Amino acid sequence: MKITKIRDDVWKFKGKGSVYLIKNPEEWVLIDAGDPMDRDELGREISKVVGLSEINIVLLTHLHYDHLGGLDLFPNAKVFASGEELQDYVENARGFHFYANDKVDKILREKAKRLKGSGFGLKIIKCPGHTRGSVAFLDEKRKLLFSGDTIFGGGIEGRIDLPNSIPDKMEESVHALRRLVIDKGLGLCPGHGYWEDAQND
Repeated sequence: MKITKIRDDVWKFKGKGSVYLIKNPEEWVLIDAGDPMDRDELGREISKVVGLSEINIVLLTHLHYDHLGGLDLFPNAKVFASGEELQDYVENARGFHFYANDKVDKILREKAKRLKGSGFGLKIIKCPGHTRGSVAFLDEKRKLLFSGDTIFGGGIEGRIDLPNSIPDKMEESVHALRRLVIDKGLGLCPGHGYWEDAQND
């Protein structure tokens, strides 16, 4: 697993998927929780920065299995996802191309809360397409966009052929996120692949 320090207080952990750790003044925020295959290594690598029990918040861009693999590593964290995503998961977990252990399933069903419009120093942007409830997180202070699986570096778009994809919404969502990156000069932090920093182009 590769660790990249994106900002003085933001780290990226890259395995099969990408996980981002943000140090806010009063809390540690994690964006997504990685692939199940990376679970143990993710725990070890994050522990080099902060204790796993010190993670306060886990924000999920969507609920596909490869973004949930280490969700049970953080015993004191509050977990958040979009209301649409939580509803669809509870009603049809298999439709999420989802394979996880019972601990992760229990967290999603019993502990996860609905995201509001903003919080944790981030603006929440709805971007349906890859899934109905996919979201991105905009960090205006640090000039970063955490785009989940909607867009990746190099202009690549996420998949829309999964059981819970909404193909007819993807183009609008991709366009909106690309405009944000260009107009605000943001660094792009995708769910897979590499990140691009507009300031370093």
